[in-house]
Amino acid sequence: MLKKVAAVIKTTLLMWMCVLIPLLIGSKLVKSSSKKDIAQCVDTFMQSEGINLSKYIALQFENTQKELNIFMAEVQSLDLDNKKETVKKIKDFIKKNNNIISINLYDKDGKFLAGTIKGEETDLGKGDRLKTKNEINYSIGQREDGLIIVNYLVLHSSPTKESKGNEFYFDITVKWGQYEKYMNEMQEGAFPRMFYIISPDCKRYVALNSLPQEALNARGVAALGMHLTSRIQNIPEGFSDQEIESIDFRVFKSEIKIPETMKGNKFFILEVTGEAALQTVMEGMFSSMSIVIISIIIIWLAFCILISKFYNASLSQLGIANTITDSTPLATVIFKASNGKIMRINLSATTALHIEEKDVKTVNIWNLFISERDKDYILSAISSNINVMNYEVLLQSFGGGSFWGICSASPIDIDDERYVVLAILDINRRKEIEKKLANNAELLEKQVLERTVDLETKAKELEESNALLEKAQKTANEANEAKSKFLTNVSSELKTPINAIIGYGEILQEEALDRKDTVSADDLRKIIGSAKHLLSLVDEILDLSKIEAGKIQLFFENADVHGIIKDVEGVTMPLITKNNNSLFLEYPKNIGVMYTDALKLRQCLLNLLSNAAKFTEFGKITLRASAVVKQGVDHIEFSIIDTGTGIDPDRISSIFDPFHGGNKKSGAGLGLSITKKYVELLGGTILAESESGVGSKFTMRIPKICTVEANEFIEIKNQTSDEIMDEFKEEYVEEEIIPAQEEPEISE
Repeated sequence: MLKKVAAVIKTTLLMWMCVLIPLLIGSKLVKSSSKKDIAQCVDTFMQSEGINLSKYIALQFENTQKELNIFMAEVQSLDLDNKKETVKKIKDFIKKNNNIISINLYDKDGKFLAGTIKGEETDLGKGDRLKTKNEINYSIGQREDGLIIVNYLVLHSSPTKESKGNEFYFDITVKWGQYEKYMNEMQEGAFPRMFYIISPDCKRYVALNSLPQEALNARGVAALGMHLTSRIQNIPEGFSDQEIESIDFRVFKSEIKIPETMKGNKFFILEVTGEAALQTVMEGMFSSMSIVIISIIIIWLAFCILISKFYNASLSQLGIANTITDSTPLATVIFKASNGKIMRINLSATTALHIEEKDVKTVNIWNLFISERDKDYILSAISSNINVMNYEVLLQSFGGGSFWGICSASPIDIDDERYVVLAILDINRRKEIEKKLANNAELLEKQVLERTVDLETKAKELEESNALLEKAQKTANEANEAKSKFLTNVSSELKTPINAIIGYGEILQEEALDRKDTVSADDLRKIIGSAKHLLSLVDEILDLSKIEAGKIQLFFENADVHGIIKDVEGVTMPLITKNNNSLFLEYPKNIGVMYTDALKLRQCLLNLLSNAAKFTEFGKITLRASAVVKQGVDHIEFSIIDTGTGIDPDRISSIFDPFHGGNKKSGAGLGLSITKKYVELLGGTILAESESGVGSKFTMRIPKICTVEANEFIEIKNQTSDEIMDEFKEEYVEEEIIPAQEEPEISE
């Protein structure tokens, strides 16, 4: 504790010595400064002051000229023949302008005409007269009471009609009153000096002031002004030294810039000072030295108190920094670079490095590094004043164990001694995790390689399987094509003898009926029926073979829906009435025309009606047609509804398969399959609904305008062209459609 107090006292004494010794030496040097240096300071001050004063007086001239311009504008209304009225107006103008003392008027010969001050009613001399209209001549003077006055003489023309064109003079006297306040403010607290306005042409001077009072008495000011006026021509502009009455004066001369329109004498500002001014400056400087010293001491005392406050705050901040350092998980050590002696170590470092508190001053921190190469690398960087960042190294703790760490070392220099700030992060745990990750990565790579080989093998097997499937599919297609060709050829060969059997049977039946041989006629009827059934089977097989062979021809034409329905009615009526059934037709009269393959559409309707007639006895069969719009496309929807035996639910999903459900009534089971394929070729859809014991309903929805395009399986003849389509739309599409609530025509 005593050491800390002694250190504070020592620091304070050093601070006081640092300020007092220069202060005493500085005061001696200031007192020994030369008179020339002080005079140079006075010259600089006088130069600035003289230039500003000349500008101020020039501004006074400009303001006075503005007042004259206002007056000259107002005299345009004066009637010089009426002197009484003229004098009254001039006095009124003077009342409004406090700086104007008097105004007198003269004719062009200089004879007095009118005026405002009695006793000045004298004529102008020839030397005072002007030659140019609106020319301004002026002079400056000073009254006994010290007031500065400026006299202006202006030549003007009379504005009255009687004396228009006659010239006359205005003699105007103006006072300067505001300069005194300006001068007093300018000189407060300054050294003694005098200011004069001197005209070298008229040999006049004006003393602006004589402040401070100690400079010269009033008589001395006047005498100095006369001497300066007499030698004004020989005094150069700027600074010069003048000896007057055996007294040395320092003079600064500056010309007053008057307005260009005001012609007359030149005027100069002269600022004069002497030895008394220099003495006053020196006395003023050193008279306040003691006050300055005391002020500096007080300021320094406050500064010392402030420094002490900052010092205590720094100690507090240092304590906080040490606390933070001790609480950080990084092992931090500050040691000498030369011998590895520890100067500061935090709690994390003592724990990680296994250093006991009693051994902190004795251990060499360089012994941490197991590898000499790592130690030399860090020592070389520190010697070159280079920071080492995130250097991974194997370390040996002072407890005997080793561990991996990331080191950062930064050099710092204190009192010509190099220290090292070493921060160590223990990464042993991370190294173990990295080792496990490396092992897992190796295992994963091995598994990926095995999996890749397995996938390649399976891909090869799949490729071989695909090749076999393609070959099998090709073989199946060839077999299917051969089967279709075979069926086509066989069917064609079978139709000829079957037709012959039917023909001969019908002939023999007619002959038996003629002989009234009913037994033979009944047998022949059975033979003819079986032959016709066989012929229909051959026709169905032939149609199916054409479809499966992929050789389908479509013939598009304008098909009248009403006509197709009537044709189908006539063809199927014998089959329908055979089982005592009734046929009902429901469709609008003007259902219109379709552009489609009429033969395929007729065949689909025949197949569905024939199928309904076969499975219905003493029942009702209905053919319903209507125009619908699905997804913005016009369709014709055909529905065949019967009251027959119906279809079992487990068979409804497969009734469109070839050879499905073949029996004595339905034949080979190809009619529905062929119908579905034809509907799809025409771009439509077919749907079957049935309930066993109630009946069935088959619905075909076919586009009104078929837009199927030709491809390798479909050959289209009479292909739609733009002209045919336009003609079709124009003729049929816009036909009137009977509303849904209207009863359609029903035929039986």
